[in-house]
Amino acid sequence: MLPFFSIRRDRRAPLVLFSTAFAALAADQLTKLWVRSSLEPGQFVPEHGILRLTNSSNDGIIFGIGAPTAFAIVMPVVLIGLALLVYFWYGPIGSRLVNICLGLFIGGTLGNLVDRIIRGHVTDFIDVRLWGDLHWFTFNVADGCIIAGIALFALLISGLRLTRSVKQRQ
Repeated sequence: MLPFFSIRRDRRAPLVLFSTAFAALAADQLTKLWVRSSLEPGQFVPEHGILRLTNSSNDGIIFGIGAPTAFAIVMPVVLIGLALLVYFWYGPIGSRLVNICLGLFIGGTLGNLVDRIIRGHVTDFIDVRLWGDLHWFTFNVADGCIIAGIALFALLISGLRLTRSVKQRQ
């Protein structure tokens, strides 16, 4: 088993999870507050470039995928509930990286959920121009935390599986 991924129980593990979730939620909400107070809707800073800030809104789910409002509110609550249920059912996992992954996912999901409940839409502001007039979806810190948490967790799990299969062959 990889040294950074252990399934041992650890009473301090929830502190890592919840402090990561709080940090992700706070960073998301503070950056969105700054964008809403500093940029007019549709304004880009800088006007040209690969990476720009803008003030846009999104009433769908992640990356602007269209969804009914009820679904966009209920789905994150269900996902967070399931993640926490599984986490506490099996006992707090002792790996800090796993706790950070889950904290990023929960904090990001809560950040977008807060926007949907309070404003009816999510504030997005990071605009990445790929080439010419082709842009990636406008996103925010919460979206970045969700994707980073999922991607890092997938890497941890795939590394764990690779390590287990190598040990089984020996």
